[in-house]
Amino acid sequence: MQMRKVTFIAGTLAALYGAAAVTAGDTPGVAPVARPTQDAAKDAAPVVNAPAKDATKDATQAVNAPEPGSPGDTLTREDKRMAYLVYKLLDKNGKIKGANLKRGAKLFYQNCRPCHGEDGMRVNVNPSGRPIYIGQRAREDMPTFWYQMNFGDEDRNMEAYYDEITLDEMKDIAGYAQTLP
Repeated sequence: MQMRKVTFIAGTLAALYGAAAVTAGDTPGVAPVARPTQDAAKDAAPVVNAPAKDATKDATQAVNAPEPGSPGDTLTREDKRMAYLVYKLLDKNGKIKGANLKRGAKLFYQNCRPCHGEDGMRVNVNPSGRPIYIGQRAREDMPTFWYQMNFGDEDRNMEAYYDEITLDEMKDIAGYAQTLP
């Protein structure tokens, strides 16, 4: 169930922004990831409220996006958080950019250690296959890690922290988690 939701969100983002396509990862059991395509512009869905195409205008001209909370703003909070991860936080190697690892360690020990342990290896996050712990999940499948940290996972009794931990704190925790075994 969780994997399908992450896949759906990644596919939705790809369709909305036209800058990526969802492709299955090379490792079995690893969620698909958004990757740029050569034909992204050709595959892109039409953009609502976009200025008319004009060859004389700069291609980087801003699109008139709907105001947050307006009727034209149809992205869910899940969509927005996942888009923030994909388009702002991840570098080309899947690492979190700009994380304060020292603060991330402190926040991890305060919020995550009680369930996941000192080194993040108390809970196997892949009980149906080979053991995977949060350090490996954060390095190899950050979209799933990010989604579960933000919105929880009822199947695994993972609490949602969307309303409890700030976005900057989540970025630091995610960056620190990538350093765990």
